Amino acid sequence: MVNIRNPLIASFERVVALKTIHAAANDLGLTQAAITKRIQALESELGVSLFLRSRRGMTLTGEGEALLQYCKTVQEAEGQLLGKIKGEDRHEVSLTIVGPTSAISTRIAKNCAPLYSKFPFLRLHLKSEDHANLVEAVKRGETDLAVVHPSLVPNEMSSKRLMPDRYYLVASAKWKGRELKEILENERIIDFYESDKTTLNYLSQFELDKFVGRSRLYINENEALVEYFKLGIGFGTLTESVAKPYLDAGDLIRLNRGQTMDDPLALIWYARSRQLAYFEETVRAIK
Repeated sequence: MVNIRNPLIASFERVVALKTIHAAANDLGLTQAAITKRIQALESELGVSLFLRSRRGMTLTGEGEALLQYCKTVQEAEGQLLGKIKGEDRHEVSLTIVGPTSAISTRIAKNCAPLYSKFPFLRLHLKSEDHANLVEAVKRGETDLAVVHPSLVPNEMSSKRLMPDRYYLVASAKWKGRELKEILENERIIDFYESDKTTLNYLSQFELDKFVGRSRLYINENEALVEYFKLGIGFGTLTESVAKPYLDAGDLIRLNRGQTMDDPLALIWYARSRQLAYFEETVRAIK
């Protein structure tokens, strides 16, 4: 088994982080030839190819991605062990969780909050991302856990089915009493961005999309989006957790007789070679 502290691994990690042999060599104060020899020696020792080489830099192979995950796991475990040996209660471990804004900004943030009292050394980075390929982000080691549609879960990753995002179709309370068909024909849908089809999917589910009469508007921020709904500039979908305070306050109303659309979600991650309590508790907390 490869020693995680040997210079071959150090060179591998710097090439991954900096994308090129040249940059890794400068960072480590070595020649490019030395870094190349170290990567070749590591590949020979493991019996696999770790990188795909091109003019644009170094890209990890599947085996390289697996080694990167192994490195991260062992580093985290070693950090905890050294902290205990030295009595360093302040030693920190970072975990990144990425997912759609609708999930991250509300329930996942709430799910994870109790972890800080149980694991004072844990530093969570919760990141909203509605555009990127989150499966690839996990593979590249850019995030530890990601929230994706269940159809995107890769076979090589561990996964957990989460509660779906429940969407309401909402509008300004000023529109109370108006017919839904008339609203669809004359008012604008407001979504997060052009490729966001959530409202259109909702309308399609109830065979209402045929009544949409105007082009959409886009606002990629929840508070601004809600403000436009309240002002009557347009209508659209919000998750239950985001919409509820404004519905309770009487600022928004639910359209389509309050019917909902569920959007399924799953949590994905690479299984750790060692059982780390804080990691298992984080997975368990996210629902």
